[in-house]
Amino acid sequence: MSASLYHDKTIVPNMAMLDQDLKAGKTHLDSIIDFIKSSYGDVQPEWKHYGKKSGWILKLFNKKRNVLFVVPCEGYFRVAFTLGDKATDKVYQTQLPEAIKTQLASAKKYAEGRTIQIEVRTDEDCQNIIKLIRLKLNP
Repeated sequence: MSASLYHDKTIVPNMAMLDQDLKAGKTHLDSIIDFIKSSYGDVQPEWKHYGKKSGWILKLFNKKRNVLFVVPCEGYFRVAFTLGDKATDKVYQTQLPEAIKTQLASAKKYAEGRTIQIEVRTDEDCQNIIKLIRLKLNP
């Protein structure tokens, strides 16, 4: 994963910091979290420091299942997904942008699936993330 906005291992980020640093982009993150809560139940956020290069990354869980990773950037964020075979196959059958499908097709396949990153800067980006969450969490 690319570097997070938050590097200092001694300072654990929080939602107030995201409000300030993501600016208008925070509404997209709130929409994603609200979608997970309303559609699938509880969302457990967990900040994890992955080292100097990556910094702090926010993991969102639903019922102990890792849904996605949020990489905070200045004024926006990136989302990293790991999609298994079933979800990957479903992505190719959707109207999601070709760029997402191409990125997924070229991602290295691991036992847990393929990992892709998507920048979230617009409402359309946010809606694409919500579509991917549906594909991931609906077997």
